[in-house]
Amino acid sequence: MKKFQNTFLSLVSGILLALSFPPLPFFMLAFVAFIPILFIFASESHPRRMFLKLYLTFFIYHAGSNWWIGSWQADTDPYLTASAIALALAHPFFFMIPFIIFNIFKRRYSTKVALNLFPFIWVAFEWAHSLGEFSYPWLTYGNTQFYNSIWIQFIDITGIWGSSFLVLSANILILKIILEYRKKNQAIELNNKFIRKAYILLTAIIIFPLIYGIWAKSEYSHDKLKLEYPSAKIGVVQPNINPWRKWEGGVEHQVVMHFALEDSVRAVSGKPDLFIWSETSYPKHTNVENIYEYYMFYERVLATGVPLMMGFAEIRFFEDSLDMPPTARVYPWDSTQIYESYNSAMLVNPVHSSEPQTYRKMRLTPFAERMPYSEYLLFMRSWFEWGVGISSWGRGLEQKNLFVETEKVHFQIAPIICIESIYPSFVAEFTAKGANVMSVITNDAWYDYTPGPEQHYIIAALRAIENRRYLARCANSGVSGFISPTGNSISKMPQYTQIASIEQLPLMNNITIYVRYRDYLPITFSVILLFSLIFSFFSKKNQEKRQ
Repeated sequence: MKKFQNTFLSLVSGILLALSFPPLPFFMLAFVAFIPILFIFASESHPRRMFLKLYLTFFIYHAGSNWWIGSWQADTDPYLTASAIALALAHPFFFMIPFIIFNIFKRRYSTKVALNLFPFIWVAFEWAHSLGEFSYPWLTYGNTQFYNSIWIQFIDITGIWGSSFLVLSANILILKIILEYRKKNQAIELNNKFIRKAYILLTAIIIFPLIYGIWAKSEYSHDKLKLEYPSAKIGVVQPNINPWRKWEGGVEHQVVMHFALEDSVRAVSGKPDLFIWSETSYPKHTNVENIYEYYMFYERVLATGVPLMMGFAEIRFFEDSLDMPPTARVYPWDSTQIYESYNSAMLVNPVHSSEPQTYRKMRLTPFAERMPYSEYLLFMRSWFEWGVGISSWGRGLEQKNLFVETEKVHFQIAPIICIESIYPSFVAEFTAKGANVMSVITNDAWYDYTPGPEQHYIIAALRAIENRRYLARCANSGVSGFISPTGNSISKMPQYTQIASIEQLPLMNNITIYVRYRDYLPITFSVILLFSLIFSFFSKKNQEKRQ
């Protein structure tokens, strides 16, 4: 009976976790979703038996939230489908780590102490899960509160980690209240003092962020910021090109399509200060010099007089072997040449005819874009290549903003590329380096009308809140639009439509607490846990000596 009960509770937790994740609107479920699985671990005297149940919970969470990764379209590359299945099977094991740590504290201290520490454990785990090349912080628990739009505003102080911490803390408090009331059925006197304190803390978890959020929504309202800061007109171009066919199509045809969309929106909205094209919108492996010398492209950019930021597949040749990264390869069409390719962004400032600026993507999608730590695992690199021109990218080494210069305005823009937007501290570094506005260029057309593109857009909106910056999001297709510093959409373009849009965005220069101190919250939690663990060893030794 107990085995069936635990399986049922595991299923309930997994379903609640999946239902709480956007774009589903059931964010309040996140405040109770952990209770069933934590009830098992708090009550079970042999928690090692429960790890199969734990796997079940987080398999449902991952599969229910991220099932779209496999694309599941007729044109889908089999490698993408296989990698999605592998991720769904492997990712739940990562979520076992905080429960293993929970079990250690339970054995060394008590269930009560372990429960009290669990929000600290979870946030420290989420932060660690965002580090390194195997990282995948897409399912960070704080993301569930995006639609809790007033409450979530405090993440400009704590980062998304603060949202995770408070929601987990609410789960723990409610669980402890449930456990306390269970004593009544066992004829044990209730601790009414604790219950009152728990209700007060739960109320504080809800009320204080709401109070701050009401102030922040007013302080960073779009109408107010338009009056306080200088602004720039920024246009985004969504070409809606089949992602499986774009690498086979002619470069000229796709470039002409982008310029035609620029012309159409300029006729309605006037000349912008910057146009943005999507990730790898120039669909050919090339270098900056070749693009810049490409007559039709260069002449059109000069003719518009509008700076252009676009994604392109950059190729770099190495003349000196000392400069070559370990991942450099022999060029297929000239065996005397050694090269590396990058998923890059380029900015052309035609008014000043300056050299184009480039930024190379630094946080690459594990396996899809780069074999993690491939410089040490070169023999495995060919196992993870697929047929649409985007695998085995080199990793950029310099994080920098791009400078936009026109006759009227000068500003810095953060050239965030695709999955880089899911890393809070990484995005905050652009703001710390002086970005006045942020951009995300991406290609989410792989995923049709699944939740993936919408989730990606929502995560970008959370970065806008943390940094208190306007954000222009440009997708080949998926979700393109403009986001305010409160995470609200100023305008949003329909998916799978050829369209361009222009918005006036204030250029901000304030620095939030989160940008200034970055991941201080999970780092502090990690230190607390480390010292608590060390203390438990010394405490146990002292007890053994006294005995």
